[in-house]
Amino acid sequence: MEPERSGRPALKPVDRNIEADILSQVKAGDVDAFEYFVRTYQKRIFRFVYTLVRDPHEADGITQDVFVKAFRSAGGFKGESTFETWLIRIAINTVRDHERRRRPVVSFSEISRDEEDSDGPLPRSLDPTDGTSPEKEALSREIRQRVNKALVSLSPRQRAVFVLKHFNQKSIPEISKAIGLDEGTIKSHLFRAARKLRELLEDLK
Repeated sequence: MEPERSGRPALKPVDRNIEADILSQVKAGDVDAFEYFVRTYQKRIFRFVYTLVRDPHEADGITQDVFVKAFRSAGGFKGESTFETWLIRIAINTVRDHERRRRPVVSFSEISRDEEDSDGPLPRSLDPTDGTSPEKEALSREIRQRVNKALVSLSPRQRAVFVLKHFNQKSIPEISKAIGLDEGTIKSHLFRAARKLRELLEDLK
């Protein structure tokens, strides 16, 4: 899977009743029914994972792992959150496990500042300056790169929270369930992320 180059698509609402019916089929042993969730959420999960690992090949492999784990654990999904929020939680845990295997002495939340400041570009679909409005189209490549680098400079947890809120359009309670932090901590991460982005991009105002 390659990062998308087109503009970021609007997220389509999902009918939770339909999902519940399909999930019942999966739990009853219908393997093919799970394909619905792959088709619906694969691109969203890939884009989210990419913001954390910043490598398309790693993101692709991790995304596949997420859906394998989700399929194997489908029987344990209780419907206390949306299926997408549940998938995001699995994705976060999978990325954390991936980081631990690669760097056993460093936890996901303690990745060094040097690593956070690496220059890996975000997919164009995650670029907040990407779009069809005249103002956005007028921005130069250099400015887009500045915005991308600013996002990557956030800590992994801040970046995850910021992307879930502003790109995946998730509410504070949904982010709280996905990441496993209380709502006050989520708001604190959002505040710090926004403050850092403002500082880094102050000259672009």
